[in-house]
Amino acid sequence: MWTVCLLFTGIFLICFGSCVFIFFESIYDLLLNYGLRFEPNSEAYQGWARSPPVETNIYLFNWTNPEDIKNHSVKPEFEELGPYRFYEIKGKSNISMFDDYVNYKTYTSSFFDEKKEGRNLSDVINSINTVAVSIGYQARFQGYWTKKMISLGISSRSAQLYVTKTARELLFDGYDDPILGIISKIPFVDAPEKGGLFYGRNGTIGLDGTYSVHYKNDEHFGEVLLWDGKKETNFFSGECNAVKGSGGEFFPLNRKRDQIVMFSSDLCKSLVLEYVEDVTIKGVHGYKYSAEYGFDNGTVHPENACFCNGECIPTGVFNISSCRQGSPSFLSFPHFYNADLVYQNAVKGMKPNKTLHEFYMILEPKSGVVMEVQAGMQLNMLIQRVSSISLYDKLPKIFMPVFHITHKVEMTDEIASGLRMLQSLPEYCNYFFYTTLMLGCSCIFFALFSLFCCKKEKVEIKYDNEPVKTSLYEQVPMSEKKADIVWT
Repeated sequence: MWTVCLLFTGIFLICFGSCVFIFFESIYDLLLNYGLRFEPNSEAYQGWARSPPVETNIYLFNWTNPEDIKNHSVKPEFEELGPYRFYEIKGKSNISMFDDYVNYKTYTSSFFDEKKEGRNLSDVINSINTVAVSIGYQARFQGYWTKKMISLGISSRSAQLYVTKTARELLFDGYDDPILGIISKIPFVDAPEKGGLFYGRNGTIGLDGTYSVHYKNDEHFGEVLLWDGKKETNFFSGECNAVKGSGGEFFPLNRKRDQIVMFSSDLCKSLVLEYVEDVTIKGVHGYKYSAEYGFDNGTVHPENACFCNGECIPTGVFNISSCRQGSPSFLSFPHFYNADLVYQNAVKGMKPNKTLHEFYMILEPKSGVVMEVQAGMQLNMLIQRVSSISLYDKLPKIFMPVFHITHKVEMTDEIASGLRMLQSLPEYCNYFFYTTLMLGCSCIFFALFSLFCCKKEKVEIKYDNEPVKTSLYEQVPMSEKKADIVWT
């Protein structure tokens, strides 16, 4: 009986190991789908609804010679001050889940890190007066008398092209601005009460609009379907208005060495990151994607010409004035990295560095999990001559750097351990298959060997029980021999 059990055990092991080997990909994907399921009680959902704190470094540019701005023989010179370290916690609000997509709004809470090494918020900095520069940019196409009135109003408020404030005031606390003080009191005009790069944004819900994101774990996992209820924006023209790509938090399984697309309301558009190389971080293999030409205006890729907003400028600086209330806001990578040299040559103090300023993302190819992100953006303000307004008279046309902000997120050791296990599963599957195959064959061998030996033993026992054949002559003991018999 035990021999039969051994035989069937061997057959079962071989069949089971072969099934696991043949259907491993399907089992693998099933486990991944379960681990990345988007449900209110799942880890993926909890991490998405409220992300862990992310270190954010902000660098401000101190304008060291603002008094020479109208002297065309002297370049504006800037000194980078920073980093001013903050912790950012991004969360979701107004969440509504439907059959295959979820609606939500975002908020970001920033906290200054006083313990870590970095600059103090009490630093005094000369920075671009974004309010005054914006007024000039919006008035450049107005009539003569309108410009004269604007010029008179600006002069009466003693407005300058730069402000001298502390880093704390320039960033989140804000500062009193004489022009904003008047504009904010005008009915039906949406204007902040104070100046400041991030004044009024900390913890405010919905500044980035409303997102509708596909959450079913298929080829569209994490894709932004609608932004503010629409499939396209009205910031640019043609195809450049399309809302497409991931929200930057989830990506479909089984990544390829091609490209990834992300939509960002901060950029007012979708950003394309091209595959660069395979990398290994903490023992985990990943694909690196870089946004090398993310701010191209048609110079490198002609299809990007629809981002020009009426005036195509050299590549590497991107016009977002249409989605920033008409202010002369232009984005680039920090220190004009990977931009046309015309921008760096117009000012002093720029030191582009690929290691520090490249925008890239590294994904684990099988699960699509984000392993590492370095995302740096620089805000630049355009100053230029505006006729009939004294403040802007005789100004050169220069893109002035204001600040750049860098987010760098690296996977934790715990996540790296899980991804290493995930990537090792195919190898473990091979080990499992060969182990079960060897055990199964061994069981079958011992079962057959036992059956053979048992059969041989039965044959020998049968042979020993047969009667022994006697000779034709009866053997008579010597004691019973008769005298008259002659033995030969």
